[in-house]
Amino acid sequence: MSDSERVIARIGLDDTDHPEGGCTTYDLNELSRLLTRNIDSAEEIERRLVRLWPFAERRTRGNAALCLLISINPQDIGTLYETLQHWIPEPDNSEIGNASRPAIVVGLGDAPASWYWETVRGHVPLDDRLSSIEASDYRVITRSDRPHGAIGASAAIAWPASEFTWELVAWRYPDRIGSPRTVDAELIGSISAKHPGTFANRDPTTGRCLIAPRTPCPVLYGIRGLSQSSVIDAHNDLQASDSIEGSIEYGTHKTNQCSDDHLDDMFVGTVTSEPVIGTGGHVSLTAMSRGKNETILAFKEGGPVNAEVRSMQVGDIIRWVGLRSPDDSIHLERVCLIDPVPIIKNRPKCCGSAMKSEGKRSMLRCSKCEKKRERSWISEPLRNAGLWAEPPPSHRRHIAKPLSEGPPNAAVRILPEMPS
Repeated sequence: MSDSERVIARIGLDDTDHPEGGCTTYDLNELSRLLTRNIDSAEEIERRLVRLWPFAERRTRGNAALCLLISINPQDIGTLYETLQHWIPEPDNSEIGNASRPAIVVGLGDAPASWYWETVRGHVPLDDRLSSIEASDYRVITRSDRPHGAIGASAAIAWPASEFTWELVAWRYPDRIGSPRTVDAELIGSISAKHPGTFANRDPTTGRCLIAPRTPCPVLYGIRGLSQSSVIDAHNDLQASDSIEGSIEYGTHKTNQCSDDHLDDMFVGTVTSEPVIGTGGHVSLTAMSRGKNETILAFKEGGPVNAEVRSMQVGDIIRWVGLRSPDDSIHLERVCLIDPVPIIKNRPKCCGSAMKSEGKRSMLRCSKCEKKRERSWISEPLRNAGLWAEPPPSHRRHIAKPLSEGPPNAAVRILPEMPS
């Protein structure tokens, strides 16, 4: 049969892992090997790793789903479905709230793009998604009566992959899983310099290695990069070193990391309250934007973002991007002070007390005799107007686009990261 008569099957997989172990990338690797071994016409085309809505209730830390694209002869489609039905893992029947409910979503042709955009930007009810899949040409394969994995699996096959980065995932030898990983931090620090096509290998503000997970899963490390060749070259260099644990195998994945796909808008607003520092050093304030008073929150771990919000004054005009949480507050990912309120030094006195401001760039007023006068002794703002701030790499979402890849507004400069 000629290549023109072959078809492409999209196989989405999710919810085979859990916080205490397992890894969906490892399971997809095993599945790909099974399919290409048992079905003569099956050939792997590519793998995709798709990060989804960071607030999903059943998420693991990275909240990723997987997609496998294979080329296959049409007469083998039935065998493909049978193989997937036999392979799909049993659900975890424990009482843990986020117990795994594995599912495969499989079919031919393009899946509705809405499956991806709905899942990367908000909560998707399971029953709604199952109904949508049932009405399509795709099918769900599962052993669970509540296959939550179908949500992520359907999103993964629907990701358009028009813009993408790469991640190479290297897996450990089975007898090493659960033991401490041997990954030399100093060597990891040199990877970015030696392989500039890779990124997020190490947090320069803390020295922390960012490629090795800290859970007892099969993954040794994951190398992120702008091209497939860059991550493979970096992996080969690491594996040539005696200070890095050997990996049994690796897989490369197209990803939506560094895409900002989870963010649907940029906001501009006026600060309407003084910053409030809460428990743990988190800071919040309110800002009026599009007729609504928004509560925006900067976590302590956000570093430069947290520091920038702490310095803000009522009346400042700011621009920000962030993720709206289930409680309707916005968790900041980047923020920029674009028009700061002028700072008044040596404010004039009247009736023995400093005169009060009636608002941004307005008159000064005596709170006792109500006398007004023009502002005077205005100092130049000392704050970082026009500079974007973002969290340090170790506290940045996988899916967030770093400022190094271009600020949200190319006309502004980037606020340098603060040392820890």
